[in-house]
Amino acid sequence: MVNAWKPLRGLMVLCAISWLTLVHALPGDPPHADTLTALVIYGDGTLIPDDGAFTDDDLEDLLDSLCALPERPLDLIRDLRLFKRIRTLDREAMALLIDSLFDLDTIPYALVNEINLYASHMPSQEEVDASRSVAWRYDPAHEDDPDYGGWITTDPNAYGKQARGADTTLMVRLVDEGSNCGFAMPITGVLTSRFGWRDGRAHNGVDLDLEVWDPVHSAFPGVVRFAGVFGGFGRLVVVRHFNGLETFYAHLHRFKVKAGDVVDAGTVVGLGGSSGHSTGSHLHFEVRYRGVPIDPARLIDLSDGELLSDTLVLRKVRTTYAAYPRGTRFHTVRKGDHLYGIAESYGTTIQALCALNGIDRRTILRVGQQLLVTADGAR
Repeated sequence: MVNAWKPLRGLMVLCAISWLTLVHALPGDPPHADTLTALVIYGDGTLIPDDGAFTDDDLEDLLDSLCALPERPLDLIRDLRLFKRIRTLDREAMALLIDSLFDLDTIPYALVNEINLYASHMPSQEEVDASRSVAWRYDPAHEDDPDYGGWITTDPNAYGKQARGADTTLMVRLVDEGSNCGFAMPITGVLTSRFGWRDGRAHNGVDLDLEVWDPVHSAFPGVVRFAGVFGGFGRLVVVRHFNGLETFYAHLHRFKVKAGDVVDAGTVVGLGGSSGHSTGSHLHFEVRYRGVPIDPARLIDLSDGELLSDTLVLRKVRTTYAAYPRGTRFHTVRKGDHLYGIAESYGTTIQALCALNGIDRRTILRVGQQLLVTADGAR
């Protein structure tokens, strides 16, 4: 029996219903019989802002900013560097390292909390199987939408970021061949900026190169909710889709639709331009669910303009959602691994691996690094 007053070790605590027995486990591990799973959080402290999972580039930007301060927070910098290292480890190595933190004279609880939250992002297969599917909307402009509330055509950000508290894992069916509801790439252009942190602020979409007057297409069927000029977006079109997502098309030169118009996948919603806060002609493209931005590269292979899967898995993470194509799993890089071999073993392509992980063919793989991999049949 573990002394309940000692610091709890590991990333997850399994509490027996009839006995207060504490057991080491990691998120996603199969639970023991007659146990309940609970995420252990020590106080309120965490290392990074409460707005979702950071990429390695995000962490580097944050570390650079902290190191540039006149009085550098050395303890925070140390913990962030360790957290970045932990993100490259497999489960066994992660658990051993976490246990070592509890042997320190001063336990870095904020770091432990951050690792707890990070390790719980990826849904287990059991969670995916038991998750609810977002309802298919045949009337996205309904005044009393179960996920968005009222139909608002005057403000693209009317709903804020409202990850549903009751949701843990849910599935978004992106296309429906039986209803002739497909997908179209908004623009065939070179990716010039990815989703994530850029210049010290969140970049909630991707930027795709285009020429002024190039036609911009709706990604899925739906109804135009907003078409107007809005702040840094410039000329902006927002479409709410039958599959429950909303997409944003910003920096347009001309509108080709208005609020209330019904569009199909591939319908031209506007002509490309450089309106708003833009340094050159391009399309700023966003995907959102309940107002929460999702990395478009988690559902679209931006190198070839094809969907990675017909279903998107969303897992609630704090106030946002972590997104994965259904069938995606992690591969932990081992000594001697290379992109070609990894792609071949999972029945995918180097191009797809790079797009899913935000890397390129020249990226040096590190032993212990985890790559998202689209499983066989996901495409």
